[in-house]
Amino acid sequence: MIGSSHHYGVTVSDMDEALGFYRDTLGMEEMDSLSFASEEFSKFVGVEDVDVDLVFLDANGCAVELLEYHNPPGGDANEGVSNNDVGAAHFCLEVDDVDAVYEDLSDEIEFVNPPQTLSNGAEVAYMYDPDHNIIELISE
Repeated sequence: MIGSSHHYGVTVSDMDEALGFYRDTLGMEEMDSLSFASEEFSKFVGVEDVDVDLVFLDANGCAVELLEYHNPPGGDANEGVSNNDVGAAHFCLEVDDVDAVYEDLSDEIEFVNPPQTLSNGAEVAYMYDPDHNIIELISE
């Protein structure tokens, strides 16, 4: 039986830049940081000779795990990715006012489009993190 969600993992190219975005700009609280360079972790993630840093952030009860792989180098899974591509992913953060967040952040963060109002009345906007991972903002 499936239980509750535990965390959402995002691989990033530069942990300092990612923390600047997720922690400092979006206001997520840093909960824990770890580093692994072990055969056990390599086996777990299916990547040989892994050397990785992890930081867990709290997004108001939803844990976000940032991973920066130092070894082996990976490719860019977001290069040329469109939302309709099989395997494209995003996660959604609930905010009080999507329009206000858009106004506050649109000068420093790339958004896909300005906020949109859906037929159910929800306001949504998609934005990119520094590695072009997609984050949806929603206010209902």
